[in-house]
Amino acid sequence: MTRRGLLASSLAAAQTPSRPNVLLVMADAWRGQALPSASDPNLVAPHLKRLAAEGMWCSRAYTSYPVCCPSRAAMWTGRLPHAAGVIRNHTRLPLDQPTMSAAFKHAGYRTGYIGKFHLDGRESPGFVPPERRRGFDYWAAFNLAHRHYDAVYYRDSPEPVPMSGFEPDRETELAVDFIKQKSSQPFFLCLSWVAPHAPFTPPPRWNGYEPAKLRLRENVPARSEVDARRDLAGYYGLCSALDENLGLLLAELDRQGLAKSTVVVFTSDHGETLGSHGVDEIDLPYEESSRIPLLIRYPLRFEGGSEFDGLASNIDLAPTLLGLCGLPQLEGTQGVDLFAEGVVRSESIYCEGQIGQPGEWRMVVRGLDKLVVNAALKPTHLFNLGQDPYELKNLAEEGVERRKVDELSALIRRWAFRTGDRVGR
Repeated sequence: MTRRGLLASSLAAAQTPSRPNVLLVMADAWRGQALPSASDPNLVAPHLKRLAAEGMWCSRAYTSYPVCCPSRAAMWTGRLPHAAGVIRNHTRLPLDQPTMSAAFKHAGYRTGYIGKFHLDGRESPGFVPPERRRGFDYWAAFNLAHRHYDAVYYRDSPEPVPMSGFEPDRETELAVDFIKQKSSQPFFLCLSWVAPHAPFTPPPRWNGYEPAKLRLRENVPARSEVDARRDLAGYYGLCSALDENLGLLLAELDRQGLAKSTVVVFTSDHGETLGSHGVDEIDLPYEESSRIPLLIRYPLRFEGGSEFDGLASNIDLAPTLLGLCGLPQLEGTQGVDLFAEGVVRSESIYCEGQIGQPGEWRMVVRGLDKLVVNAALKPTHLFNLGQDPYELKNLAEEGVERRKVDELSALIRRWAFRTGDRVGR
């Protein structure tokens, strides 16, 4: 964390109420580079810019597995996906896994979930019965679907409720209604948008990004430029539409006088390559797919415009939010409260992918060094993200890097042993 943000956090901690509201906003496949605070050259997102100016930007946040279900399981449980029992898409999170949503409900919070859930198997769109909702009382959600228009959601019966027009607009309206409800209880609300996940079809009001004018990342090869520009135009249009809806949420918190007493989080389950390295996939260790946005605004705790520049994983989200609200940590959590006083923060983050598949991999990032290994723990990629942020030069076979490869390989083995990951065994 920058010194200014750290001092503000320390001084405010003693004056912070123990039970603030929490508004957790999650976008699907929003990569960490696509933020005003990350100096994205294309994106129009004034409300995300405001959120960063009024809160804390975690500039080096990673998913623990760049695929929807495993990442979401890790986020809710504070455990790496293999430990949470979800190692691929369309897998139901085991009911015996503790979740932060259940912890908030147990603590007396009014809990609500709106949008895509994707932790109840492969049923699509999928009615999720109350006993599998992980502590959420208010429910306007579905298990799995990737439709931006004329979609449906479910309440407490298996009868679908239609949504006309652009899905995030309707979901945001539901979230605003939830915030408006008067209650003596603090609330914990998760709004989970499908966008900017493909298909890249923004609403007409945000269909103005011109492919030819977009600046591509330096790791998009010439053979991928045409498709990358087309997809990016739609992707950024969806991002801007979501930013517009985020503005409605922030405005409602202002109207209700809740801005200071509400922890607002914006994040994603994974990123998106969008032509970088010549691929259009997500289950890869590249920065475009593994880095995620993480913005946290809590005026009673963090100074606006501050930056947490340490490494963060989405397994840290549950312990961090529970810690900010003064609640006990989940049993068996493998993440850390990023802002707790006296907590020893991890020097590295661990990420996994394609478990049980031919391309299975593990990744560790320590400082600016990233090592990727295969299922046999053989190093396949080494990058220095300071000198090579676009991961254009693989150093894994460079003889001068042998010591670094050995150190990071040992670190991967320690992560695996500590978290019960049986990779390589």
